Amino acid sequence: MKKLTAIFMVSAMILSFTSCGKNESDKESSGTSSADKGTSAAEETSGTTAEEETELTTEEQTDSPDDKNNSETPDINDYITVDTPTPALWKATDPDSGNELYLMGTIHVVSEEKFSLPDYITEVYENSSGVAVEYDIRQLEEISGAQELLQYTLYTDGTKISDHISDEAYEIGKSCLTDLGMYAGVLDYYMPGLWLNQIEQSAIMSIKNLSSDGVDSKFIDMAAKDGKEIVSIETLEIQADAVVGYSDDYADYCLRMLPEDLQDIEGLAESLGKLYDLWASGKIDEMEEFSDDESDDIPEDLLDDYEEYNEKILYSRNKGMADRAAEFLENGDNYFFMVGAMHFAGSRGVDDLLEDKGYTVERLY
Repeated sequence: MKKLTAIFMVSAMILSFTSCGKNESDKESSGTSSADKGTSAAEETSGTTAEEETELTTEEQTDSPDDKNNSETPDINDYITVDTPTPALWKATDPDSGNELYLMGTIHVVSEEKFSLPDYITEVYENSSGVAVEYDIRQLEEISGAQELLQYTLYTDGTKISDHISDEAYEIGKSCLTDLGMYAGVLDYYMPGLWLNQIEQSAIMSIKNLSSDGVDSKFIDMAAKDGKEIVSIETLEIQADAVVGYSDDYADYCLRMLPEDLQDIEGLAESLGKLYDLWASGKIDEMEEFSDDESDDIPEDLLDDYEEYNEKILYSRNKGMADRAAEFLENGDNYFFMVGAMHFAGSRGVDDLLEDKGYTVERLY
């Protein structure tokens, strides 16, 4: 799958969004939007309730042809070899004040059966006053939060997705969404990133024993139960921008590649298992190398678009994350700071940026 690693580094809320805000009542309007009557995106949105908007991308996922209980789908546990994770952990210190901040690289999808955390991680958590995560995904459990997310993925200039991509890409995306029971006319007013996200997540969650309850989500649940503070490092707008951070040409390419990608769920499971093993072994830089290998077949004329995409979803966000970590250090906040492991990879990671700011950063594990 061309964008496999992007699923892990784009944002913490992506997988959680596919199951949030679910309303069990029957809705008829999700398939009969005024988009089919040629209204503007703004008019369409104003005529759709928050509950209906959320259900456009969530309500029928449990009925997808690739249901995760299907005996023909691969099992993620067949591709995971690391039974006892030892994920990367850093300690940043302010040399002036002596304030410390522990930072962890996370992964947003884990095995339901093989996931565990070592003592050195749980000890940091227990000694912290709270967790600082990419985004507190509990906010998306409210209809208003899910609606706000959707608003950030909506065209606001009066155009539709078909104005930005080729007819071929549009028909492929529409066909995939229809096959999954997700398509509604109102989706024509949303950006390709939302289409790709929903289709790819359905493919990912068709894999047996793969949980969308990632590491950060588990810590959010723990902190809520323990009465610890939960702080969002990024805004919802930043998270949403990561979902739709494609150029039109790159989005067109990714949509056209969907049939080929979706035919190889076993290859997807193998790649996810490899990424999990790299995370669980603390091999952060190798995760970046793996990402580069996955992109080798991108056409040469789209390489600049691909680099621009990575800049939006990864490197520019690294700067904001480092700024927030510096803020916590300056304030002496005793948070356990955790963002996707790819945000620490290479020479432009959060840890490197903190060192550039004058903090002492030590990798402990």
